[in-house]
Amino acid sequence: MEDFADEIAKLCIDKYIKLGKSGKPTETEWTVLSGIVLRKGDGLLSLVALATGTKCLGEIDLINTELYKDGCRLNDSHAEVLARRAFLRYLYEQINLLLDGTKSDVFTMDDKKKLKLNNGISFHFFTSQTPCGDCSIFPKDEFCENDTPPMKIRKHDYDDAGEVIMESYNDKKEQIIKDIYRTGAKCVKTEQYQDPHLGGVNYHVIGPLRTKPGRGNPTLSLSCSDKMAKWNILGLQGSLLSILIPSIKMETITVGGKCPFSLEAMERGLHKRFNNKETPGLKIMQAKFSFQQQKNHKRKYPCPSSIIWCA
Repeated sequence: MEDFADEIAKLCIDKYIKLGKSGKPTETEWTVLSGIVLRKGDGLLSLVALATGTKCLGEIDLINTELYKDGCRLNDSHAEVLARRAFLRYLYEQINLLLDGTKSDVFTMDDKKKLKLNNGISFHFFTSQTPCGDCSIFPKDEFCENDTPPMKIRKHDYDDAGEVIMESYNDKKEQIIKDIYRTGAKCVKTEQYQDPHLGGVNYHVIGPLRTKPGRGNPTLSLSCSDKMAKWNILGLQGSLLSILIPSIKMETITVGGKCPFSLEAMERGLHKRFNNKETPGLKIMQAKFSFQQQKNHKRKYPCPSSIIWCA
């Protein structure tokens, strides 16, 4: 599946490179890239939705404006959410093609005039970095200063406070976990458990729903981890399209290379914190290919603009 993850990543990144300069970050700015790929019955991959974005409006910016009353302000412009918006537009276009008598890559109509998904197709999600929120909270690995090679951790367990309980394979080559990767997403105020903001691994709790960080004031938008978990359970199509079409689930989720990644945290954030059973068919992977405009020591500022594209 590593080769498949690289195919998905390369397809999205290559399309981004071919797009014009408008909306792209400068040399000191970073952004996130997300996309959705259609795999047809013959195995052919086709990119159908793509977006970049890092911004989300705060509550004050969103509500206290005339534009909000007119429905002209977009709450959430993170790449994952915009890619899904582009995907919805693609689905509406595919429905229109079918109704106009043209062949659709996604839908067919049965004898009862109901829309069905074409046989053998599947959809695959890509994001250049781990989604904000619960999926981004996992231990940083630090090693004793010696010549021994890094060891694998056998198991990570968490207590109610979010503290890591760690087992190692070899007591003589002890691996020390001092800190965790942190997310700017804040726990929803109505959640039972809140971040203690203590040092090291006790900074966050895991499991609660979170809202995205905003431009200086809290947002009303749930984190990408929470939204993707919803799509994983209910489908990408949303409530309106669900009246017309079957549920569309993600078969794979690929995270870009050269960014912090934990399969355990991704599985927890997308389904295990709600239902510890395995999600049938969902495969989570990390590609080797990386997005060059992701955050690094040279790119310190989030790009204020976004790109949104669909086939």
